[in-house]
Amino acid sequence: MKFAEHLSAHVTPEWNSQYIRYDEMKELLAQAVAKAQPFVDESDNVLREQFFLRVDEHFFQYCEKEASKINTFFAEKLAEAIRRWETLKNEAILEEQTRRRASNRGNVTSDANQRPVDTTTDLTTDGVQASAAHRRRSAHNEEHDVQVPLTRVLQERLLERTREKQSQRVQYRKRNDLKLAFSEFYLMLVLLQNYQTLNFTGFRKILKKHDKLFQTTRGEEWRKLHIDSAPFHTSKRVDQLINDVETLYTDTLESGDRARAMKRLRVPPLEEKQSPAVTFRVGIFVGMLCLLLPAVIALGANLHDSQSTKPLAWRQALFLYRSTFLIVLHIVLVGINVYGWSSSGVNHVLIFEIDPRHHLTYQQFLEIGTFLFVLWFLSFTGFILSSYYDFYPFVHPLSFVSLILLLLFNPTRTLYHQARFWFIKKLGRVITAPFYRVGFADFWLGDQLTSLELIFFDMEYFFCFYTYDVSWWPIYSHSSGRGLLCQGWSQIAVQTILMILPSWFRFAQCLRRYRDTKQLFPHLVNAGKYASGFLVICTNSLRRATAINYLDDPTYNPFLYLWIGASLVGSTYKLVWDLRMDWGFFDSNAGENRFLRDQIVYPSKFYYYLAILENIAFRYIWIINVFMHFRTRSAEYADVIGFIFGLLEIFRRFIWNYFRLENEHLNNCGEFRAVRDISVAPISTVFDHGTLEDMMDKPNGIRNRRNAKRHNLIREELKKSQVLITHDGSDHETVIIRTPLPSATYSNPITDELNTTLTIISSPSSHDLSPDPVLE
Repeated sequence: MKFAEHLSAHVTPEWNSQYIRYDEMKELLAQAVAKAQPFVDESDNVLREQFFLRVDEHFFQYCEKEASKINTFFAEKLAEAIRRWETLKNEAILEEQTRRRASNRGNVTSDANQRPVDTTTDLTTDGVQASAAHRRRSAHNEEHDVQVPLTRVLQERLLERTREKQSQRVQYRKRNDLKLAFSEFYLMLVLLQNYQTLNFTGFRKILKKHDKLFQTTRGEEWRKLHIDSAPFHTSKRVDQLINDVETLYTDTLESGDRARAMKRLRVPPLEEKQSPAVTFRVGIFVGMLCLLLPAVIALGANLHDSQSTKPLAWRQALFLYRSTFLIVLHIVLVGINVYGWSSSGVNHVLIFEIDPRHHLTYQQFLEIGTFLFVLWFLSFTGFILSSYYDFYPFVHPLSFVSLILLLLFNPTRTLYHQARFWFIKKLGRVITAPFYRVGFADFWLGDQLTSLELIFFDMEYFFCFYTYDVSWWPIYSHSSGRGLLCQGWSQIAVQTILMILPSWFRFAQCLRRYRDTKQLFPHLVNAGKYASGFLVICTNSLRRATAINYLDDPTYNPFLYLWIGASLVGSTYKLVWDLRMDWGFFDSNAGENRFLRDQIVYPSKFYYYLAILENIAFRYIWIINVFMHFRTRSAEYADVIGFIFGLLEIFRRFIWNYFRLENEHLNNCGEFRAVRDISVAPISTVFDHGTLEDMMDKPNGIRNRRNAKRHNLIREELKKSQVLITHDGSDHETVIIRTPLPSATYSNPITDELNTTLTIISSPSSHDLSPDPVLE
């Protein structure tokens, strides 16, 4: 495998600009050889050597500049690592001392409670005095106990136990946070260790290529003089820190169990091996869906009336099934999100603070989603056939919802129980947001709920339908009346409260974040964004409630204009927050990533620009309702229109997830966790540079995390006009020689600078016998 591919595969995205610019240096050498071609054709070795000497002067200056950059960055990261190590070490020692004090107090209390009173002790003088004192204290205590009310004693004991439990919970939380901090710090050290190895190997490779192309040994001599003694290569402090972290973590946080400590510290790669069984099940479920989908379409197209000549209840079916469809679809899309994050090096595992060894892979998410989709289509097929035969059709939607709840709250240790319990715990923290500290996973899950607003609207319909509209089994058996909460203004009020809940969850989380951090911006400003959602929902509910009074001309409804104004303000507020805060776009220091930010992870800027346009369009998709005739009290939530809007919002959130996680990964913009140094899987810690270089030279390599790489772009341009020169030697590489290209073909500031340098070098001088061809 070529080293450029190896470097691109293992580079840490946040440090991308700090690595050796191997591609540009390789390009410079190729251009120099192309410039020297006339001397080769004329067999003028003297002029050729003079030309290479002039090139070396600028090439080694460039190498020295790169080495200085790498040394500086390594020194900064090493200093940061040492500071973090001192903090973590003090925290770990303090935690261990606290744990031992608590353990000793528990042992003393236990010994005091279990120590029996020896009544057969010899009554020496001291023993008599001690016994008398003990009797006096006992009598005093008994008298005191008689005087103190029993309720007061119970209350004090209850408060004491409550304080002990709270202290234990806080201690447990601090211990888990400390373990997670050690795991994150350990990964930073491993990445820094990789940084040393990759850059040193890069200099070895490029200088080896230099000597082979120029037929000299100046590159090796320069490497021995400048690189072999460079601090980023000779420093062993990172190795020492890794050993210290392993020792301290094992002794203090894992009670000497090194195997368990290493299992926690050495987080597996993001691109994990998938289970063949899971892959097989996903394939089975996808195959079943390929059969069920056309079957449902065929049944829906051909069955319009039941055997009793009554029309099938399609409208009721849409209301009863659309919410569960959105939930299952969202699970599948999250699985695709996980695949995109892991394949691009965005460490969602640490961002969400998930156990690195017990989390769902993208295939497991797809397995869950496709399995539920199979059940959904089977249930919907059963509903269609039951409706056709007039045989209890409405039992199917209720059974499917009950089955989902049963699978989720199943108490047994089956069906990915750790993931289910984690989700239930996080969901509970979202619902009770003001009372708990808000983590990234809590905030992220709350945002997912805001995109499932239609589900909260359908909750009221689902309850009222099964309570009043059907007598459980007959298809068209209606009750005599509906309850108070299922008709009129009270029904609108219940729907409004339910739809406000997702925005309230996020609003409460923002207030809690403000309480914990005392930062007006961004937390209270973010809370205002969700407060604008309250206004949109309330004005829309008023419009729907009064729509019956304006059936002839809905444009006379004053609440229509209030709703439009609130929606415009809310959509603009959310759009600006999405692009500027959640995604970090329109950064003034974006550089060549115009309208984006300085650092990006995903391979093409086109994805980012497309996401911006998509987010703008979907944030204002509600404008379609303005041009609709509001003939029903809930036009945008009714039937197919509401379902389409729900699908579009789910897709918008799916795109949003990619760039929100990327921004958090790069910049820690929400200050939820310090994840800036966490990226890709570490390579081997045992470095044999000769073996490593031989491995890189093999044609078969590894799959890169990115589909588009800088060296691939350069290679595509070189293929347009390349000259192949094969050199003898152990490194069997094909040297790509670039001939002159138009300046517009490949525009890169660094390459342009190198081209200019070579042009100056190759320009005719007083001692040149013949001019050199101009590169540009």
